[in-house]
Amino acid sequence: MAVLVEATAILIRAAAVETRIAGAWETLGTNLPETRVCSDDELVCVSLVDPAEVRRLVERLTALGLSFDWEGNVEDIAFADQKRGLITPCDWLTFETVNIGVGGTPPSVAICRLAGSHSHELRVPDGWRYQGSLSEAFGAEGSVAGR
Repeated sequence: MAVLVEATAILIRAAAVETRIAGAWETLGTNLPETRVCSDDELVCVSLVDPAEVRRLVERLTALGLSFDWEGNVEDIAFADQKRGLITPCDWLTFETVNIGVGGTPPSVAICRLAGSHSHELRVPDGWRYQGSLSEAFGAEGSVAGR
């Protein structure tokens, strides 16, 4: 599967939620913003615009038990930017741009998926629509899948 990436996305490995956070999904849910969150069976994605908000959320997530440090340990948490791709290089994520129109035509959006995942199902935040989204406003760059 894959998750939508808009603005700066914080990506969390789902397996780490289950093994590292006491109370797992319930605890995580109470520590995430109410909007711009989506997940599949492998990743949780939180898209944020404000860098200070990104830092605060990562600090909360590490306090819960997820492994991350600003010096390069991206075992459980990584970052992607809808225009630039992966901000924190890691071997467990792939970033790409995909067309979401009828039959794989434009418009395109940025996505991340767990490395090795081949599902083409895209998860987006509840209520998300392309019209009026950050994807429409700012676009997505990188390699378009299928080109």
